[in-house]
Amino acid sequence: MGTLRWTLIALSVAAIAELLVWRTFSRVGVFIPKGKASVMQTVYDISLQIGIILLNFAVILAVIALVLAIYRFRLGGELVTQGRNAVTNKRAFYLSITLIATVVAMIASFVLLALVQNMVVTTTIRLTLLVAFSTLAADMWLRHSDWRVRLFIGLMLTGYWLQLVAKLLHDVVFPTLGVEWQETVYQPMLLIGELAVLINGFVAYLAFTRQTSQERGPIRDILKHPKSLIGALVIVGIFLGLTFITVAESSIVPILGLYALGYQMVWPLPLYVISLFFLLYLIFYSLGEWRRGPSYRAVGLGLILLFAGGYTFHISDQYLFALVGVLLLARPELLNNPEDRDIAVGSGL
Repeated sequence: MGTLRWTLIALSVAAIAELLVWRTFSRVGVFIPKGKASVMQTVYDISLQIGIILLNFAVILAVIALVLAIYRFRLGGELVTQGRNAVTNKRAFYLSITLIATVVAMIASFVLLALVQNMVVTTTIRLTLLVAFSTLAADMWLRHSDWRVRLFIGLMLTGYWLQLVAKLLHDVVFPTLGVEWQETVYQPMLLIGELAVLINGFVAYLAFTRQTSQERGPIRDILKHPKSLIGALVIVGIFLGLTFITVAESSIVPILGLYALGYQMVWPLPLYVISLFFLLYLIFYSLGEWRRGPSYRAVGLGLILLFAGGYTFHISDQYLFALVGVLLLARPELLNNPEDRDIAVGSGL
C-alpha cells in the first residue's frame, strides 16, 4: 500500500521539521536579542508561523496514517481474532483494542480543540493512551522472543505508563483526596520514567542490531557502518556544543528538554548524550539499510517518531507521533514493498 508508506515517510520528515522549527527554535529564539523592527524579530516571527503550519501538517499526516493503517489491517485480515494459531489470534485481539483506543483518543482530541480545556476529555485521552500503548506493547512482545527486544518493550512501556499515570494522579486523584504529593509521588514517577527512556536508547541499539553485533562485536559493528557513526557523532556534537555555548543561560537547556521533548533534564548529562548517540546511530543504521526490508524501515521511521513524540507529550496531539512510531515497531509490515524479500530475521531486526 504505497500511499500509507509515503504518508509515514512524510510524517517522519514533518515531525522532525516541526520539532526543530516550532518546539526548538521558538524556545531558543526567546533568548536571541531582537528589536521590534529587527531582522531577527522578522525571522523569529516567520519561523513561528512556519512551525505552527508544520505542527498542524504533521498532526494531519499522523491521523491520515492511522486511518490508512486501520484500513490496511482490515483489508489484510489482521483484525480477525479467530481461526488461526493462538499467538496470531492474540496479536489480532491486541491490535483491535489498540485501534479502538486510538480512535477514541483522536475523537477526544478533536473535542478538546473546541473545549480548549476539559478534565473529563483530557482524562479520557490519557486512559485510552494507556490502553493503546499497553496493547501495542503486548502485540510487539508476542512478535519477539529475544530478551533484548522485550527489555526495550518493557522500558518503553514503563516510560509511557509512569508519565501518564503521574499526570492522572496529579490532575484527578490528588485534588480529589485533597493532598499535595507532587514532591513525594508525582515528580519521582516522572523522573523514574525519564530514566527508563534514557536507558532504552542504549537498549534499543542492543535489541535491533543484536545479530550483527553478536557476530562482529558491538564496537566492530559500529565501525562497519561509518556513515551512521559519523551522522550520530555530528548531531551529538551539535547538542553538546549548544549545551556548553548556552551554559551561561542555564535555563535554556532545561527549557528545550522540557518544552521540546518533555524531559526535565535532571539526570547527569552523560546519560542524555549516550542515549542520544545510540538512538541516532540506530536510526541512521536502519534507514541506511532501507532496501533490505520493512523491519529496517519500521525501526528507522518508528524511532524517529518516538523521539519526535517525546516523553511527556507537552504539545497537543504530540502523542500521535509516538503512537504511530510504536505501531510501526509492532507491525513493520505497514512498510512493505511488493518486491520485498525481508531478511530482517537474519539481521537481528
